[in-house]
Amino acid sequence: MKGFRKAVTIFIDVLGSQDRENFEEWYHIMEIFEQSVKKEKQLDESHKWTIYKREIHVFSDCAYIIYDYKDVIEESRKDMNALMCIACYNTEKLIYEFLRNGFIVRGAITYGDIYYEDKRNIWFGPAMNRAYYLETKVAKYPRIIIDPDYVQGLINYNELHYRSTERQCEMNGEIIRKDIDDIYYLNYFNSILYMIDAEFTANKIYLLCQTEKRRRRENEKLKLSIKEKYDWLQEHLLEYFEIQ
Repeated sequence: MKGFRKAVTIFIDVLGSQDRENFEEWYHIMEIFEQSVKKEKQLDESHKWTIYKREIHVFSDCAYIIYDYKDVIEESRKDMNALMCIACYNTEKLIYEFLRNGFIVRGAITYGDIYYEDKRNIWFGPAMNRAYYLETKVAKYPRIIIDPDYVQGLINYNELHYRSTERQCEMNGEIIRKDIDDIYYLNYFNSILYMIDAEFTANKIYLLCQTEKRRRRENEKLKLSIKEKYDWLQEHLLEYFEIQ
């Protein structure tokens, strides 16, 4: 009998759609979503020991991504926090891909009931609704927030398995951070310093922030929230890079 499954569910929204009219730009966004997850799925298939799977449902400039255990995996081997941690580290790579292409995103990560048939493009369930709610009503800035109901368990697991030694702390950085409004979010600048084109990407995003804020000053009809989004992103970017 068919029914809901428990899975990590991520909703990601590429910001700026109201001003987006260029076909190539829309198509490029779709490609980044599709190619990034496709590459990771190919790695999963080549690594036969991988016990989880991932699927993506893309529409407009948004996407739902799920992380779920393969059907053959015993219940005793399933760990929600382990799966959520994997999802965080992989989502970090996806967000960086958007940044290096000049796009900023907002989203949410949660866990819960979902039903999906990828080949038939059927997706629904409370976890999807929850992820969408967190992105649209809580995230506010260009950040990927972690569902408050699950964040402490995730932090504990990450500290134990990924940051329990000095070397691991250096490698994994601080992937989960608490913001000034007490919301925990995925720190996608966590490993940006290790990327080959990190400086180029940082300058590209900084310039985008400056351009959008200048556009806000020149057009008072634009929402103040637009400036706040780019202020947030710029402030966090400058924590990691010295940009002239």
